[in-house]
Amino acid sequence: MISTKKNTFDKKMTPAERKQIVAELRKEHVEYFDKNNIEDALYIPKMAFRPRGKDELHLAFFPSEFKKERDIYTEFVSIDYETEDPKRTLYKLDHRADWEQYYEEHTSSSGFVTHLVPVSSLKVLKDVTSKVSEQTFDFDLPNPDEKEMTVVAALERLSKTMDRIANILEKKL
Repeated sequence: MISTKKNTFDKKMTPAERKQIVAELRKEHVEYFDKNNIEDALYIPKMAFRPRGKDELHLAFFPSEFKKERDIYTEFVSIDYETEDPKRTLYKLDHRADWEQYYEEHTSSSGFVTHLVPVSSLKVLKDVTSKVSEQTFDFDLPNPDEKEMTVVAALERLSKTMDRIANILEKKL
């Protein structure tokens, strides 16, 4: 877990400190960005919260972030930019040209204007468990509907195939 080693309430984080922490958080996702040819991904980690009167968690994005007219990649962090998801799930918010009308405007108690994005609007792209699941296997799995194969024979063949996959995974992990 990445820690800021200070409480935001004790001392405000400087822009340089915030930039450094975000760069550290981003390192977890660089391989995904590179593999998927996402150049200069707009990565903005955010704190999920439940606004008063809402049933769902939301993220607050500043107009300046939307005005970049790009997809936004995010993950959930605390107010101190500490990761809140041990799986380090990466999410994508697709850019919308109509973001001003689509996402509800919200003014914080400190006077900052943001737009609320429901967490359900985010697409899950990857988490640490997907690194394992990216392995592909080239096996013919039996189709029990084939006329020449009985259900028992199909299950036996499936069992052997699953054993081979388990052996491969043991060697890789």
